[in-house]
Amino acid sequence: MVLMFCFGTQFIRIGIISLLLVLPGGAQRGQSVEQRIFQAINQVRQENKLPPLKWQAKIAEAARSHSRRMTTKRFFSHEDPELGGPGNRLSAVGIAWRLCGENIFEEYGETDPARAAVRGWMQSSGHRRNILTRGFTDTGIGVAMGHDGAYTITQMFAAF
Repeated sequence: MVLMFCFGTQFIRIGIISLLLVLPGGAQRGQSVEQRIFQAINQVRQENKLPPLKWQAKIAEAARSHSRRMTTKRFFSHEDPELGGPGNRLSAVGIAWRLCGENIFEEYGETDPARAAVRGWMQSSGHRRNILTRGFTDTGIGVAMGHDGAYTITQMFAAF
């Protein structure tokens, strides 16, 4: 199993980033993982007496784009070398945010990447803080799959 965690400009990276492979049904698998993460995050928020996050398609679009770019351009960071940080990327797709945050995750070898992502984020203080920030109201999640079956996952948070 390979896990990669990142918060801010610091990250721990174990393993390699793989190339994106477009396979029939790959988008459907990715969207299923996205929805399972969304449900699990809202369950965690409910357990912590926080309101659920709302799904925003434009935020998910920005998150998917970041996951794809990390996979194809072979980097793992909140800072895209060409597009900048989460705030810049959200603004670029027309989202006028007041507060934003981002969790990223990559794994290989897990049978349930959604569960692995949420578990990993909850074990990291910075990622956990994003999930449990009361000020965040909206989210979007994007998944890219590599040719070796690795999942690169981005969850973006926003408040308006």
